[in-house]
Amino acid sequence: MKKIIFSLFVALSSVSAVQAADANAGKEKSGACSACHGPTGVSGSPMFPNIAGQNDAYIIKQLKDFKSGARTDAMMAPMAANLSDADMADLAAHFSSLPSANEQAAASSSADTSTGAAPATAPAAGNVEIVSSTPAAAIYAGNVAAGKNKSAACAACHGADGNSLVPMYPSLAGQSANYIAKQLADFKSGNRNDPIMAGMVAGLTQEDMNDLAAYFAVQNTKAGTGESNVSGHKLYLGGDAAKGITACIACHGVSGKGMKQAGFPSLTGQSKDYLKKQLASFRDGSRGNDNNGIMRNIAIKLSDADIEAVSQYITSLK
Repeated sequence: MKKIIFSLFVALSSVSAVQAADANAGKEKSGACSACHGPTGVSGSPMFPNIAGQNDAYIIKQLKDFKSGARTDAMMAPMAANLSDADMADLAAHFSSLPSANEQAAASSSADTSTGAAPATAPAAGNVEIVSSTPAAAIYAGNVAAGKNKSAACAACHGADGNSLVPMYPSLAGQSANYIAKQLADFKSGNRNDPIMAGMVAGLTQEDMNDLAAYFAVQNTKAGTGESNVSGHKLYLGGDAAKGITACIACHGVSGKGMKQAGFPSLTGQSKDYLKKQLASFRDGSRGNDNNGIMRNIAIKLSDADIEAVSQYITSLK
């Protein structure tokens, strides 16, 4: 009898959470999910499930189980670790409101047939990237030419074209514009701490940040020139299940180019010194502007040897 009452209590709690959920808030929180499950809840990879149109109570239960450890997955555990009940309810409300994979496919097929539209072509070299796979398809918010004019102060540390020659500073060339703009805003607000950058961004407006982000985003990234590392290769591609370390490839891709729509940065072309510093900062908590604490949850499980190895491997990515 007690078990029945408890089960009813859990069920009622789930219903209450669903009723209080905010689908719009869930959409805002879903960026990190799109790397694996797609921006519309339909995964582009057969190893990750489609969650568009899924029952919201089921989504909430799975997220809670990943967080508690009742359901184990090296990738989902750190993703769910810092989610509150409200976050889970909001995400569930968002994804459950989306058309299912079959419905999206049917709608796409119908649209192609009715319009006879030719497939989209890639933007010409040097143009800003056009993000066409989201409902809000648009060019970068910033102005590339204006960003170039404003970038002079950045060149000393990050290079005139965004490829830094100083190991302690990151390269910005080819980085996601959204990611760059977010980091600048975080430096200005104090969500990311750095005494040099705090002074640099103090006078920047949001327009300035967008312009700079657009300029550096369209520059060519230099391929990594470092030597590979066997242990780092294993961590990057496969993680470490025994330690609960998620593979880097899940968010940053095989070649380290990242996933722009999900806010996961490109790592290609970064120096080992810079990579080591960021991993160490995530591990000790001195850097904490990662979405949902994803990097902190992973880095805290990395040893010094792990950080050395994976940083060395990343410098070899082309």
